Amino acid sequence: MLEFVSTPAEGLPPLDMAAYAYLLGPEVAAVIYVPAVTVQEVDIDGSLVENDVLLKQARRIGWVPTDDFAGWAEPSPGWSATLSGNSFTVRQPDNLFWYDGSLPASAQWRDTARALGRVFHFTATHGDAPRVIEQIGSAQALAIVTPYAEPTG
Repeated sequence: MLEFVSTPAEGLPPLDMAAYAYLLGPEVAAVIYVPAVTVQEVDIDGSLVENDVLLKQARRIGWVPTDDFAGWAEPSPGWSATLSGNSFTVRQPDNLFWYDGSLPASAQWRDTARALGRVFHFTATHGDAPRVIEQIGSAQALAIVTPYAEPTG
């Protein structure tokens, strides 16, 4: 189904994205992002130029394939993640939001993120959150690590 038509210079319209808090290990507080749609770029003749524009943009701003552990083992410069109640914001180095919405997280997830001072973020092209987790191990997902904070006061 065709959702919209655009040219790359016009940028992307706001896309719905769901975020899920997961503990992927005793010291891995993760957030899995699942876009509502996959945006493909096609040429004027209808040929596929880019299979997933969102992932292309993510790579441009610092996300790396999950098999490049050295590329995402430490927090990426300029990124930040803040959780206040269930309101979660992730800012990119250009100060734009990667995500600004709800993230219901368990007390254990919050304790882990707080203790480590970082959050691991993952996204991929297709599927729900469990499918994205499968894609992490097969290098079909992208990852980034951010510092983590909770507002005081």
